[in-house]
Amino acid sequence: MYNEILVPTDGSEVAERAGAVAVRMAELFGADLTIVSVRESGDDAQAKRAVEDIQEDAIEAGLTPQTEIIEDEETPIHRVIIDYAEDHGVDVVVMGTHGRTGISRFLLGSVAEQALQESPIPVVTVHEDTAIDFEIDNVLVPTDGSEGAEAATEHAIDLVTETGGTLHALHVTSSGREAESSPADDVGDRGEAAGVEVVTATRSGRPHEAIAGYTAEAEIDVVVMGTHGRTGLRRYLLGSVTERTVRFSPVPVVSVKPESAGATVEFLDYEVVEDRGWSLEDDDLFEKATEADLTAGAYGTMTVEEGEYILEAAEAEGYDWPFYCRGGGCINCAATLVAGEVEMEANRSLSDEEVDEMNLRLTCVATPTTDEVKLVYNAKQLEQLRDRII
Repeated sequence: MYNEILVPTDGSEVAERAGAVAVRMAELFGADLTIVSVRESGDDAQAKRAVEDIQEDAIEAGLTPQTEIIEDEETPIHRVIIDYAEDHGVDVVVMGTHGRTGISRFLLGSVAEQALQESPIPVVTVHEDTAIDFEIDNVLVPTDGSEGAEAATEHAIDLVTETGGTLHALHVTSSGREAESSPADDVGDRGEAAGVEVVTATRSGRPHEAIAGYTAEAEIDVVVMGTHGRTGLRRYLLGSVTERTVRFSPVPVVSVKPESAGATVEFLDYEVVEDRGWSLEDDDLFEKATEADLTAGAYGTMTVEEGEYILEAAEAEGYDWPFYCRGGGCINCAATLVAGEVEMEANRSLSDEEVDEMNLRLTCVATPTTDEVKLVYNAKQLEQLRDRII
């Protein structure tokens, strides 16, 4: 199941903790372990030391880890980690959630959070107090029946099938009343059909507290949760609940993202078009961009999840796209649609002519309605729009 494990490190205490968990997982699954550090700038020796600290622990455990120091000063750190994992066939990434020291901004909470939200590969999160000496006898999957919870359930069943452990399905209600049937029962049925032992439970109260309480009560070794695109862990796992569950769980938390049904958006910065003397009318505009040596933010592709605004997706990727009101009331976030279709939830700033003939759209309120979209963002720099910039 976990044949290739990746652990990024910045030399901080929590990164070393993540390294210890990764080493333990490699022992349990007989997996290959890779340790990486991303050096944006600064001390090469520091990056080397960060990798070597975990490498030494892995060797003491009888492992033969691979190590690599990646130099990248432009790409957002979480994208470097995800891209490396995808390129090298990694099955799971183990990350610390509270890195505050070490190499630049590598393992700050926001980086781990972005990796959680975007990684198509399962991510195990670890903080300073996470247990490192563990078996995988009891696996907990909190469920609300959502798409994310379904993905977590499938992963958790595979996990206990591999380890021979027990699957615990927990549904948390706010009312205190138990329904005749709950999502936990559905997990139980699926687990039994797969031939694994299942315990189902329902608790009431605050979700993160109920999850923590059950984790202690049932001596849970690992918690598996489903994510939902870039909006975090769905419904009962939103906002502070996500933060508290992931950051303060006494055991490792595996976050699993369901298969995306989102759209692929290919984008280009209008400033590049203007600076290079290109035209929005060029049939080969995006071919030119592909062949040019452009930075990741000036040209690239990204996935926009169902129901997600294009601007939100760009921000989740770490791009600094222009905006102002976020409500369709100004032209600061305007983009020129080159291919595909998008739908605007609101429009109080573009005329019918600008929408129909100039193909302008407001990215702060626009969602793709086709599988593929091409657009030129930063269209506020168009001569027709410049005097309306806020």
